[in-house]
Amino acid sequence: MKSLRSVKALEEAVSTAKETTPGHEIQITDRKEFTFGMAKGVLMELARQRTSPNESRVLESDFELEGTLMTFKLPNTILKDIFYEIRSDVLELLKRKLHNGNIQIEAIITAEETKMKPRTEQEKFENMAEKNPNLWKLKESLDLDLMF
Repeated sequence: MKSLRSVKALEEAVSTAKETTPGHEIQITDRKEFTFGMAKGVLMELARQRTSPNESRVLESDFELEGTLMTFKLPNTILKDIFYEIRSDVLELLKRKLHNGNIQIEAIITAEETKMKPRTEQEKFENMAEKNPNLWKLKESLDLDLMF
């Protein structure tokens, strides 16, 4: 009877995780469902353990969850590069903590292209005139020249 229990315990352990020697990776075979909040909690826990502020920022960033695919929304390429450096550790932890071997993670850059601030007087005027076209009429009626 004791050996039957130990065999079941061993089977359960194998169904949860397998240790492979080449990369010391844990392969999770469970397929438990998880929620956005559960995933966010695991990521926050991992972010607190990181010493690099940029790694923490990546882990604390927004993400979308579609099934088992988590898509991180990052504002720039620097954070995206950091994401791919820590990706395997994060993925392994998520799979282990959430008991789901199908979890996949990726990153996209979501920052909009920033418009440069106007520097010259002409650029400043054109920027204001975009917002209020009546400025062109005022400039013409007063016969103003913006070039110095």
